[in-house]
Amino acid sequence: MSSLQRKISAVFVLFFLVMALGLTIQGNLSQHLIVHPLWEELLESSTAQMLADGRPAPKPPPTGLIRGWRLGAGPIPTDMPPYFAGLQPGYYDEERMDSYESDLSHAVLVTPVGDGERIVMAVDITDLENYQNNMALVSVLIAVLSGAMIAGSIAWVYRSLRRPMGVLAERMEELDPEQPSQRLATDFALSELHDIAVIVNGHLERVERFIERERSLLDQASHEFRTPIAVIAGAVDVLRLHDLPPAAEAPLARIESTAENLTEIMAALLFLSREDGKAPLETTRLDALVLTLIDDHRHLLEGKDARFVVDVLEPLTVNCPEAIVRIVVGNLLRNAAENSYQGAIHVRLAGGRLFIQDSGAGFDTVAAARRYTLALRNSAKQGGGQGLGLFLTRRVCERFGWTLAISSNPAHGTLAEMTFI
Repeated sequence: MSSLQRKISAVFVLFFLVMALGLTIQGNLSQHLIVHPLWEELLESSTAQMLADGRPAPKPPPTGLIRGWRLGAGPIPTDMPPYFAGLQPGYYDEERMDSYESDLSHAVLVTPVGDGERIVMAVDITDLENYQNNMALVSVLIAVLSGAMIAGSIAWVYRSLRRPMGVLAERMEELDPEQPSQRLATDFALSELHDIAVIVNGHLERVERFIERERSLLDQASHEFRTPIAVIAGAVDVLRLHDLPPAAEAPLARIESTAENLTEIMAALLFLSREDGKAPLETTRLDALVLTLIDDHRHLLEGKDARFVVDVLEPLTVNCPEAIVRIVVGNLLRNAAENSYQGAIHVRLAGGRLFIQDSGAGFDTVAAARRYTLALRNSAKQGGGQGLGLFLTRRVCERFGWTLAISSNPAHGTLAEMTFI
């Protein structure tokens, strides 16, 4: 992912490359002017004029640009550069003349005429070449100065933009979701960062109002559900006072167990909806609770050749309400009982860890992770069930900093390890 600084730097570098290309083209065009065919046509025209008159054209002043000589068997004219006399017939542009002269620049045309004579025409382009060289030097200086300015601009962007954005990122990182009413400081010199901070604060305020509405709704719903659950539990107690057929015992036990489970879930939802971390927590003797939960889940093994076996139960007290611990440990015991058909389900509490080893056929951990995610996704659609239990288990572990590790082996079953310390 590219950063804003890189994009701005790329724009500056692209601008410099385009400018350097333009200066290079300008230098090439200036050089092309020095070797332009114009000079050859000019010298050919001057030579034709001399031949048309039958005599050399009037000589221009010594400081002139165009000069001509007619060479024969006699001595070389004193006002003609000696190396002109050694040139063979043809046209010599400035580049070809560089091997003959160092200080001056000429374009020379040597034209043979009858009786071994030659007409030498030359145009002095020294001033033009000096001007071209000066312009090339200016172009180089402009390129160097522009490069320095661009490098300074990139450094300025780095200092003036990157650091304030880093400060903004640090302030956003320092926001603690467990502490309400937190806002970003908006004292940025750059108006853009100030606007971003203001927008983020507005978003935080809307999210906070949304969470407050959700917590209020959950709180009210939990309280509303308590009344019908209590009515159902009371009705079960009333029914047990009457003489009922044996076939009614199982449905009544199921109703009573479901009502107790819903009561625990409502208590857990109320507790998790606060998440302020400041309210005093209840303490729970985990070793005693494990024995109670094992007795509560023995009915799941009826009709199976399986049993719970308690290996070690070291005393352990956790800072958590009992209803919350019931949900987590009860889910683990229920999963072990539902997946075991024969053999022993070993339960061990030692070193601040709870181990539950079932005797099932094991499972593929990758496939189980997919089923777990699907169960969490479907729990909201189906309104609870095992998905809600898994959801609460995950939230409880996150809330209290516990860890749950599950490993499976087809030969030894599944091991659930819950770490409380």
